[in-house]
Amino acid sequence: MNLSCLSKVIAEYITNETKYDEEKKEIIEYAIETLLLTIFGFILILLVSSFLNALVPAVIAAIFGGVLRKVSGGAHFNSPMKCLTFGAITYSLIGVIANKLLELNISNSILILILFLSLFIVLMFAPVDSDAKPIHSTILKKKLKISSSLVVILAIILVFINNLEIFEISMTLGIFYQTITLLPFFNIRRCKT
Repeated sequence: MNLSCLSKVIAEYITNETKYDEEKKEIIEYAIETLLLTIFGFILILLVSSFLNALVPAVIAAIFGGVLRKVSGGAHFNSPMKCLTFGAITYSLIGVIANKLLELNISNSILILILFLSLFIVLMFAPVDSDAKPIHSTILKKKLKISSSLVVILAIILVFINNLEIFEISMTLGIFYQTITLLPFFNIRRCKT
């Protein structure tokens, strides 16, 4: 049973018990599917990053990249499972890279430079919507751009005040990866196959 079917079954049970109408049933189904995808994606990141000995930096990168993704949007695959698999592999590899950069004693000024580049990209391109979830409201777009900018600004502040190098490096790489997905090159509308 795939996650979409599972969320449909759970939503059906909940709505039958509570006597919700079809609209509320659809909202509950969407929320359940989103929750299940998030849990499954996080478990996948834990498994792959553990295998690569990069659990902590991968989780940090995934948390910050994921928070930014929620408000900035970005490139999409045509199926959630492709997205989850790619994300798990990418964030795990970011964890490996973070561990390597930790050994190189990378300077905070480089991390801050990367974050300012990320902020520039966010200011230029966020939010990026998709065919499945277009953003029509200019007010919502403005709020998402502000929220996206605030996430990156928070990361800049954390690099200034934090002394945990692996945290700073992982957070910066997670945010930078997410901002790359905002670039127009990765968001060319393609026909779904």
